[in-house]
Amino acid sequence: MTERLLNDPGQFEITVVAPAGEEAPGQMIQASPVEFRPDLRAFGWATLAVAAATAISHVADRFLPLGNLSLIFLMAVLLVAIRFGLWPSVYTSLLSFFVYNFFFTEPHYTFLVERREDVLTVVFFLVVAVIVGNLAARLKAQVEAMRQITRRTANLYDFSRRIAGAVALNDVLWAAVHHVASTLQCRSLVLLPHEGDRLEIASGYPPEDQMSTTAWGAAHWAWQHNQVAGWSSGTLPASEWLFLPLRTARGPLGLLGVAFENSQRQLTPEQRDLLETLVDQVAVAIERTNLATDIEQARLLSETERLRSALLSSVSHDLRTPLVSIIGSATGLVSRDGALSSSDRAQLAQTILEESERLNRFVQNLLDMTRLGYGALQPNREWVDLREIVGRALKQMAGSLASLKVEARIPDDTPVLYVDPILIEQVLVNILDNAAKYSPPGGRIEIAAAMDGAQVRVGVSDEGPGIPPEARDTVFDVFYRVRAGDQQAAGTGLGLSICRGLIEAHGGRIEALPGPGGHGTTIAFWLPVERMPAIAEGADEEEREPASGSVGQ
Repeated sequence: MTERLLNDPGQFEITVVAPAGEEAPGQMIQASPVEFRPDLRAFGWATLAVAAATAISHVADRFLPLGNLSLIFLMAVLLVAIRFGLWPSVYTSLLSFFVYNFFFTEPHYTFLVERREDVLTVVFFLVVAVIVGNLAARLKAQVEAMRQITRRTANLYDFSRRIAGAVALNDVLWAAVHHVASTLQCRSLVLLPHEGDRLEIASGYPPEDQMSTTAWGAAHWAWQHNQVAGWSSGTLPASEWLFLPLRTARGPLGLLGVAFENSQRQLTPEQRDLLETLVDQVAVAIERTNLATDIEQARLLSETERLRSALLSSVSHDLRTPLVSIIGSATGLVSRDGALSSSDRAQLAQTILEESERLNRFVQNLLDMTRLGYGALQPNREWVDLREIVGRALKQMAGSLASLKVEARIPDDTPVLYVDPILIEQVLVNILDNAAKYSPPGGRIEIAAAMDGAQVRVGVSDEGPGIPPEARDTVFDVFYRVRAGDQQAAGTGLGLSICRGLIEAHGGRIEALPGPGGHGTTIAFWLPVERMPAIAEGADEEEREPASGSVGQ
């Protein structure tokens, strides 16, 4: 087949790309060879050009010698070649040759030539005219080819830019079918497999959701055999749609279909090359979105597995520890009630209470983390004094802070905050619980508040080992404590993460900073200060004054 095509005298270009020993990858789009079809309009303009050259030569014949008149006809040949191509220029050369001989060589108005120098002039004129016309026609063809390449490159660049900006698969498909339809002036659609090998119309332009039985047959054949099928191909050409497989290195992804209004026409080589290039671009774009989806799913699966492992590790440790203490203390009360003194019973009851509160904080943290994750946690704001919140938090943590020295420094002029007191109290409880775990026995914990611009800064400092600079951001990640290892103090890894969520829900921020003098750690958070609304006249003085409470210790 290759040799027959190469030996064929037809006026079409052939490019053979076939490594030795490798079969052709299926049937390609058939394009009719470019045959010689005379353009009567072009030949008419060529005749007018020769007539104009003749008229000009009649005028110039009075002033110029005979040999110079040939340049006028040569100019006509050149213009026709540049404008209309090879065959009109050949026609112009021959017509100019006969007109030049008939009107301007002696004897006039005959095709005879008497003088030898005129014979050479006429012959050389014909040779030069043919050569110049041929060169000009080739130059025109090259310029037109460069224009086509430029248009094709710009077209592909525009399409690449569109699909590069599309993230979702539907956006990529819509950009693909719209671009193919507008570029080739046709209808286009993309078929993707669904539930196995069953094809479905994923997108179309204009919107298309139905095809004929013949078209579906061509589509299924193209999908099963991974080859071109349908209109203008060697397989099921009765279909009004032409289907091209979207091939990638991972295998076929789907089909691109095109349909033209004039089903009798054939695709030009330029349209064929452009269509095949667009098919490759669409396949790459779809594969990119599929890979992005696969990567995101793998990331989510990995993150889910990591969180599940961390949650199981945290629950198994932090639920078991207080439960063991509660069960042991309760067993002692039940089995040895008569042998226990009143102080022993009180100590066991206190242990049960403390461990129950610890277990309650752990469960509350899990619930708050779930509510934060689903966006269901909404602060119930009210005007409250910061000293009151700190006092309740210290009272709740009295057992854990019994062996430590706690100092609270909150200025009297600290403004009243418009926050959810229960949530901010939980923030302080979690921070104090974290500080108590890492503080040495007899250590000091300081709670300090101060104005920082339009915000109130609250910091809790301890004398623990401190947090490395590279980990001061990650300590607020979920289950960071568990990932750090079991050799450190017990903890769920949820406390600081919940603190960040609660503070950000109030429009504030929280950071981990070095402790005073570079020792220990300071967990500081900022809360915005809002203007307190005016109170109506006649209100009681108690309502005018903000609530205040003593700072427990």
